[in-house]
Order: sequence, then structure tokens, then C-alpha cells
Amino acid sequence: MRWIVGDVQGCARELDALLEEVRFDPARDELWSVGDLVNRGPDSLAAARLWRDVGGRGVIGNHEVYALLVATGAWPRKPQHDTLEELYRAPDGTELLDRLRALPALARLPGDGDRVPDVWVVHGGVHPAWHDLSAMLDALDPTDHDDPWLLSPEVHFVTRVRCCTATGALCREVGPPERCRGPCRPWDAYYAGPERIVHGHWAWRRHYRGRHTIGLDDACVHGGTLTAYCPEEDRIVQVPSRTDVGRGR
Repeated sequence: MRWIVGDVQGCARELDALLEEVRFDPARDELWSVGDLVNRGPDSLAAARLWRDVGGRGVIGNHEVYALLVATGAWPRKPQHDTLEELYRAPDGTELLDRLRALPALARLPGDGDRVPDVWVVHGGVHPAWHDLSAMLDALDPTDHDDPWLLSPEVHFVTRVRCCTATGALCREVGPPERCRGPCRPWDAYYAGPERIVHGHWAWRRHYRGRHTIGLDDACVHGGTLTAYCPEEDRIVQVPSRTDVGRGR
């Protein structure tokens, strides 16, 4: 089975509980992160280690972008807003950061052509002009995931979008979808499918299921639940949060 997990954000105990709930077996199953595996929650180091130790895969989120650019000195650190110190100081911290840097911005999980559909995974969402996801898959994943790649408009969009205009201009609304006011709409309002996209990044929206999209950010770090989706069974599994750091980006 493949399990796509919503924003963990350093909630390592909840991730461990989720893996126990689904009886995760690394020899049989795959764990996919929608991004924001680290930061904000109490134990980014433990979350990253657990994800690594079970062979975790995934896509990059805005909190990975922040962690990586701070680590290279490209961005200033905001220690009052991050919980990354243990990750930076750990003996395996560099290895874990390298694994996070290697994550793509968009990933395709192939189906079986019949019962199980293809699933696309992205952290925030896709641009209204991206009608060919396969073409974007190649364009978004260069060989070198260097700092300029992390800072590129494409990575910025897929890791940050919630609301946008029809031309793809980002809107700064972070609240629930109904607060996206014209000319801004939720990014998926422009997406007509047919591919199914699974994403995170929108804690105020919580877990939802649209016609062609599934949102898995159920605000675990804010006291909600940690949510995962299994394409093979078309099933959602949730475990309650033990963490609440309050609302924020």
C-alpha cells in the first residue's frame, strides 16, 4: 500500500501513531509526504528520522524550502517561528537535509490502469496554466536541486499557493477557502482534472475531498488530526493530534 500523509510539521509522535494504525510495513508499503514534514511542531528531527527510516518519499513543501535556505545562509533565520535547531545540530542533520533537498516539487504515483487511478502529489497546488502535468513533472525536477531552484517561481508557486487569480498571481489569503475573494479563488477552482491531485498546505481548509483533488492538511500541528490517504483502498486514516502551537503560516 502507498500512504500519502498530510503536513506532519514535526509531529513525530502522531506520525508514529499513524504508521501503527495502518500497520505500516516498510518491506511492503510506501510512505509519501505532501511536504512540510518538518518545522513548527515539537520534534522535527524525530519526524525526519522516522520518515527516513521507513524509506519515506514525497514532495517538497514551503517549510522544507525555509529549512534548506536557512541552512545555506540564503535566507535569514526566524528562530521565534521555527523548531529546527535539533535538526541543524544533529550528527545526521546534514544527511536528512540532503534527503529533503532531493524531494521533487511534483510527483506522480502510477495507478494500475483500471481500479486504482494515477495520483499526483504536490504541496500547495498547481498553476492554472498547467494543463499537462506530465510535461510539468519534467520541467519542475531538474538534476540539481540547488538554492536557485528552491527560489524559482515554479517551486515558490507549488509550495505556497492557496488562493490565486486565473493568471496564477498568488493571493496572500491563508484562511478558509470562502475568504478567497475576487479576483482570487482557491487554486483548485481552476483545475478541471482529470488527474487526481493530493495536496497539503492549507490547515484552515482542513481535510476535504473535491471532484479531482484531496486535501490532507488537517491541522495536526494546530491540534487537529494527522491524515493519510491510501490510493489502493481509496481510504482516509486519521490519528488525533497531541500538539497545538496555534494558527500560523
